[in-house]
Amino acid sequence: MLGKDDELTLTRQDYKGNELRLDGIYYLEKENFEGIIYQRYALFRNGVIRDLGAPQEIDAPRILSGKSKSNWGVFQISNGEIKFERWYPGEELKAYMRSGVILNDSTFKITESYRNQNGEKTEVETMNEVYHFKSFSPKPDST
Repeated sequence: MLGKDDELTLTRQDYKGNELRLDGIYYLEKENFEGIIYQRYALFRNGVIRDLGAPQEIDAPRILSGKSKSNWGVFQISNGEIKFERWYPGEELKAYMRSGVILNDSTFKITESYRNQNGEKTEVETMNEVYHFKSFSPKPDST
């Protein structure tokens, strides 16, 4: 019998700020066993973050269908910091929070990843992931 998916602990709030551009996507270039891949996220004014997949080309037209719960999460920006929580694939979807600092309106750096379980940080991992902005049109939908 399968267990229960985690609940997100971060509350979705409309993003009314201008600390980060939202007229495109953010990407992280990283290397894995396939070579260079690009982790891509879209942030939306309604406080939703969408995982767009990790293709080997930043401009790859392949965008995840968005039908999987693990493509979605929520984000908040406050006092020059960003945090987002989303589900990650598995038999039970575990929710992980990532937090970091906004470097400018087109760049942010994730410095920590953790699970928030009963108000306690667990599975804490130090990160150094710098995401860069890229104009992208048409931007995928947040629904």
